[in-house]
Amino acid sequence: MKLKKLLEINQMCEKIKAPWDIQESFEYESESLGTVDILDMDIAHFIRAFKLLNKDKFSSEKKVDGSLHFISDRLTSLSKELKEYTDNGN
Repeated sequence: MKLKKLLEINQMCEKIKAPWDIQESFEYESESLGTVDILDMDIAHFIRAFKLLNKDKFSSEKKVDGSLHFISDRLTSLSKELKEYTDNGN
């Protein structure tokens, strides 16, 4: 099933509209299909692509304590961004 369809089903079940940023078109360069919009990807294809991208990201990261270290760094960074955003009154 395509991600676009799954989002529609989720919106009906949850009775809330999906956030705007996940409804936007985003192109992914597939080795087998060429350039495709992720919303037109089958869920299985999307998961495989996500796993490949995630594997590439982790292999290019300097791993000190593994993935927990990476997650901790990301959360710290996002926390700082959120604090700056709220402190500026936006």
